[in-house]
Amino acid sequence: MASVSGLKVQLCTPENERFEGLCRDIESTPEGLVALAAFPPARAPGIALGEKTLLTFVGGGLISSVEAEGTAVLRSDDRSRRCYSFQLGEVPKSMLLLLANRRSSTRLPPAESVRVRLMDVPSDVTSKVALHDLSASGLSIVVEPVVEKLLLKQLRVRFSLMLPGEEPIELTALIRHRRILKSQVLYGLEFDGQMPEFMHAQERFLAYLAVLR
Repeated sequence: MASVSGLKVQLCTPENERFEGLCRDIESTPEGLVALAAFPPARAPGIALGEKTLLTFVGGGLISSVEAEGTAVLRSDDRSRRCYSFQLGEVPKSMLLLLANRRSSTRLPPAESVRVRLMDVPSDVTSKVALHDLSASGLSIVVEPVVEKLLLKQLRVRFSLMLPGEEPIELTALIRHRRILKSQVLYGLEFDGQMPEFMHAQERFLAYLAVLR
């Protein structure tokens, strides 16, 4: 689970009753995102497990409010609060971005099935490129010295990222740093959000990153 600071959740029941609580956590599961919402006991909704309700998320780093349908899958009660876990339906991109941005400073090791291919070097040297780690803002790759020589004068690179079960995603990144790593060279890349194709590709990438452990 990942704590969400300052994120509020407004709940509207099928009977149009409205409640407000705090979103305590957001968890990534194979089925999607699950939000944990806490309500004060004196003003807590009564939602049957399996019942769907409209949730509106506000604050907590969101630029604007986000609406999502939630299905109650867990309930817990104590003296200080009533908590529900809601399985979220179709989640807007901004919610994925919120989840991923909280991990932007953390580099995560990719699954073995994730592959990266540089598009600015000859095809016969692409096998000399390995993905080192991922984050919401960029990634690191390890290249052989022969690739470093080919990219010596470049400040950005185009690459194709192949995620499990997805078509290849083409992105552009700025080369922020390069350093020796044993006999190879480690490149730190930052996604170039100014490129027209970035926003379309970013959504699929963030969806993958959100469930990456």
